[in-house]
Amino acid sequence: MLLKSLSTNNRFYALVATDSGLNNADTIDEFPPGLLLGVAYPCLEDGLNDFAVIRTTFETIDYFPDDESMRDELMSIIDEARDKLIRRLTELRDRIADSTAHFLGTDLAEYRGYAMNMVHRGYPRRNLDSMMKLNVFMTVAAQEEASNGPEPLFYYAFRDKTLTGTSSDLTARQFVAAMFSDVLDAVQDPASYGSRHIFDRDVFQKFIAMMFINYATTDPIFYGTHKADYGVSADRDMDNTPLHRAIDAQLREIEARMLADVPTVVAPEIDTAWAEPDINLPQEWANEEVVVGPLASICAAARRLVRLDTPDAVELGRVVLANVAILIDQLKEHGIIGESAYDPTSNNNGPARP
Repeated sequence: MLLKSLSTNNRFYALVATDSGLNNADTIDEFPPGLLLGVAYPCLEDGLNDFAVIRTTFETIDYFPDDESMRDELMSIIDEARDKLIRRLTELRDRIADSTAHFLGTDLAEYRGYAMNMVHRGYPRRNLDSMMKLNVFMTVAAQEEASNGPEPLFYYAFRDKTLTGTSSDLTARQFVAAMFSDVLDAVQDPASYGSRHIFDRDVFQKFIAMMFINYATTDPIFYGTHKADYGVSADRDMDNTPLHRAIDAQLREIEARMLADVPTVVAPEIDTAWAEPDINLPQEWANEEVVVGPLASICAAARRLVRLDTPDAVELGRVVLANVAILIDQLKEHGIIGESAYDPTSNNNGPARP
């Protein structure tokens, strides 16, 4: 079943005893240290919500170029989203490193091969935008003086330059953990927050590239793009959806292998030069980037109003959150965004809705 941690906001798949009292889409305070966790849709996509708040808030800042107090207030929203990202990525990195979290349906050796090709040979920016249904890689290139010609390439650059030459010394799992650590370092670096362009260039591109590599090296059944997989909830029989059947089977296989203490085989680095993956993400995902991102930023601002010691501000903040909740429901009902899309009105410290 899919569970959410209140401490990190991460969602992982886990095998849970039938008498645990837990249901799909339930929240828990935190994931126990030894619990076997599966990483698949929507585990990585959840991080996009925090990125959306940061990127949209930078756009809002541009509307108030001469208002320092407004900039300070908006930067505090960015700081909150950054703190959430740090908690998410830290848990992902640590869980992958200690082998308690497993990418489901993913060939980690192939993952490393794709990543190193992106480091050494680059990947067409236009293709990355197209397949991930975003407009970030080409936008960043357009604002940079250095150009790679009419079809610019994106090169993944590790902040720790030594990793480029020593990646083959790592196991595939260690390499993936190192990539998460690299993105985490970029998120933590204050220099990454000079503007939206700098943030996109130094942080967001890296995360999206990592997601792209994950999709390219993962069995499509684990994308969660089948319509039957939409709407993870406690009142649905999730055992009969394609995604959850595949997840259950693989988690049980991993559990059996770990109980049998089967040693991990260190696979050689795979050359996957220019292998074009068959990634066909649904249009709803593009809609979520365009629509839910700004709504998430609005909700972040509304929550700050709720925390003010002013009755009118508190009431206004609650009204904004309530209306966004209604809007999210309507967007899902009309099929504009997926049923399992992030709900920015959810609250880490209380009920899911205001």
